[in-house]
Amino acid sequence: MVKASHPAKEDHPTVTADPHAQDPAAQNAQVRTFQDVLGLLLKAQAKEDPTRPGVFIEPTNTEIADAINSRFGAGTITNEHIRRLRNGTVKNPGLEVASILADFFDLPLDVFKATGSETSRRVVEEVQRFVDSRRRTTSEDPEPPTVAVLARTTRRLSPAGQARVVRYAERVAQLEAMESETDPHALPSDD
Repeated sequence: MVKASHPAKEDHPTVTADPHAQDPAAQNAQVRTFQDVLGLLLKAQAKEDPTRPGVFIEPTNTEIADAINSRFGAGTITNEHIRRLRNGTVKNPGLEVASILADFFDLPLDVFKATGSETSRRVVEEVQRFVDSRRRTTSEDPEPPTVAVLARTTRRLSPAGQARVVRYAERVAQLEAMESETDPHALPSDD
């Protein structure tokens, strides 16, 4: 059982506009610390904020600890211990904690070893590729936030509702085109 000896600090989610950006040299480094691998796995778990496209929110220390305790039993780990693992205060978590975290992520234990197996190296590389692809997708997507919100909202509609949205959008585009023809001083839209 892992217990923190210090009281838990405030538990805020990690929020960044691009949490997946990394130094290219660090991405290609062969030797990774436990903290590096844990951070990468948590970046892969980050969820996009539905109200702020392109902003990802990593799970909080409390969310991680609660999920682990729910899966492995109450008192298995504390949010304070997760915080210390994430910030590198605990450099070597020990076999028990590493095993629990590996199980939690459904990965082999040696994924956390700096000199892990070829399989664990490939797993880490694949997770890094996933994180990088999410970063490229969000950073290369130039659509305004309102369009992303509209797209997400439209996805929740029935096919008939989606067809109606398309018809409405086409009508608005026609109206804007007519307005720009009749008013030569009208500013172009932000399309």
